[in-house]
Amino acid sequence: MIFTVLRRLQHSELGMFHAYRKLGKEGSKQRAVNFDGDVVDRVFPSAKDTDKILIDCTYQQDASTIDTVQQWLKRQDKNWRFEGNCPKSDYYNFVEPGCLFAMTVDAGVTPAKASWVVIPNTAPSYRIILDHAESGGLASASMIALYGDECAHVRRVLGSHYPDLFEEAPGMFLKKDDNENDMAPDPVGTFHMLANAGHDLQSAIADLVDNAISEGATSIDITFPNPNNGGRWMCIRDNGDGMSPEELRKAMIVGKRRAYDPRNLGRYGFGLKGASWSQADTLTVMSKKNGVVSNLTWDKEHLERTGRWAVLDDPIPEQYMYAATLSGVAGTSVLLTNMRPPAKTPAVRGVDPYNVEVAEVHKHLGLVFHRFLTGDARGHNPVAIMINGVHVTPNNPLLHPLTKQHAQKQIECQTGDKTPPAKITLQAHVLPTEEQIKQHHAQEGEVAVRSELERLSLGGRMNENQGLYFYRLDRLIKWGGWCGVFAEDEHTKLLRVAVDFERDADDAMKVNISKREVQLSVRLREAIKEAVKEGRADARSRYDKKPAKPQKPTPNDKNNAPTPSPNGGTGGPQPPTPANVTTGGSRRPTPAPADQVIFRIVAMEGKWQKSQGFLKETMIQVNENFLPLVSLVQTIENNSEAKKALAEFLDTLDVQANA
Repeated sequence: MIFTVLRRLQHSELGMFHAYRKLGKEGSKQRAVNFDGDVVDRVFPSAKDTDKILIDCTYQQDASTIDTVQQWLKRQDKNWRFEGNCPKSDYYNFVEPGCLFAMTVDAGVTPAKASWVVIPNTAPSYRIILDHAESGGLASASMIALYGDECAHVRRVLGSHYPDLFEEAPGMFLKKDDNENDMAPDPVGTFHMLANAGHDLQSAIADLVDNAISEGATSIDITFPNPNNGGRWMCIRDNGDGMSPEELRKAMIVGKRRAYDPRNLGRYGFGLKGASWSQADTLTVMSKKNGVVSNLTWDKEHLERTGRWAVLDDPIPEQYMYAATLSGVAGTSVLLTNMRPPAKTPAVRGVDPYNVEVAEVHKHLGLVFHRFLTGDARGHNPVAIMINGVHVTPNNPLLHPLTKQHAQKQIECQTGDKTPPAKITLQAHVLPTEEQIKQHHAQEGEVAVRSELERLSLGGRMNENQGLYFYRLDRLIKWGGWCGVFAEDEHTKLLRVAVDFERDADDAMKVNISKREVQLSVRLREAIKEAVKEGRADARSRYDKKPAKPQKPTPNDKNNAPTPSPNGGTGGPQPPTPANVTTGGSRRPTPAPADQVIFRIVAMEGKWQKSQGFLKETMIQVNENFLPLVSLVQTIENNSEAKKALAEFLDTLDVQANA
């Protein structure tokens, strides 16, 4: 977790140096270097838990002396200040506005360790650093924090010009072996190619979970500790079938071809390496089969140093063993160390970036693996996934009691001259409107309503998440948008179409290496357009339908009957007429009688469902497609005694059905 921080110092910050003050140039009494909040969030992603971060710093005390002192970052409103040391030496009489402050900081230990230097505008290293694209972020930000390959050039310059303070970052070179095929893929180049295969943290972890599920895992335990306590690392441990030493060696080969079981989620043979390298410089896999444990490691630094495909079998460091140890008879642990931080720090007001990352991983896994978590994935047992000991909650983006499900339709996709066509299943789902969701969950409270709206909107807007939901082997790989079939339309924002396909459709749909993107042929687009016509019409109808205006009951209407809706149903429970009784100038409604029965005709699964309203009234929801019961409810809607009798009759049927 070694970052490189760059900042061009401003006039107000130079009071940190006595030499600048002696020149009489000081305009303020500030004795610190400003650190931007975004930079601190990236380097110390749990910074919001504290107001002070200790750092053991090595610096140039004077022309001939290197010293180490403890300094700190102290919170200052939204940003921070680097304090605790004001060099007194005249060595710093070169400082002036625009000089470059450069620091390398290891944020994976406590206290953090750092080296810093101030580079004058006239120094060769100043021009060499600022002329390189790595420092380009300083054009739009006052401070930047770089990691790994983002700052390889800067690290080399600092190590070369200030060797007493900085270690030079390893360069990339190849050692030629006369017996080696000089046409073999460059290990480091291949590493970088796979590391840029299109993964973010969530999708990379999902790809590794794919591997675990494909090997029969029913329990997957993900350890992702706070990166400021031991560095940024992660372990994905499962109880699957495991691998023998020979099987592990084959699994670590990049692009190793093999025959896939029909229900195996893999595709190219790049998943383990590509997903891991997209996030970390070091990948270690430990596996157990028939009681035999083996482990192998790919390490980027080792590839750079040797220039060869040389896999390591060194023991796993003790600090990771609590997460990687396999206690069962079989299983696999995938350990990612020297992980790179996210390119963009996730931001949620008042929440640490680290906690935001963990929450985003929870949401992502709960969404893409919801069928596996609930036991609905064909050919697989239910799977439990935990992150830091907390179970991942499944989130079916198509499911709600008020969702209208249309009949499944199957279309065929020709994949070759001599192969049978692949079958693709489509099913349209029309979600409830926001108002319907609010009414349905009203008795559960405002928190439940917000939670359900957040769940169904996938943390965004419903409009953005309409469209096609692609399930490959029951695993959600892409969702939202119409892939050119339709344009996004506010009036169809409630429509989501499940597109289920098997491995035999991969090539025809051009599933990419990260299994996150698909492409649709012209014929497939036309077939989808025809297959979801009814669903689109239904979504428009549900969106356009206006809720019935409440009809004021007369003072003698004790039944408070629901107002008929335009489609022959009921508009839901209506509050009683407010009594003309005032207390302190406010009007209070008369509570509904506890024995009142209210029927609501809605879109739902099942034929009817009974619950209790917040005023203790009996609420019975009736499926709008169960026409005999709908007709009966509409006939007796103004007869309270008949509604009570019907409620008791339905109770009796429920008891008999459950007996």
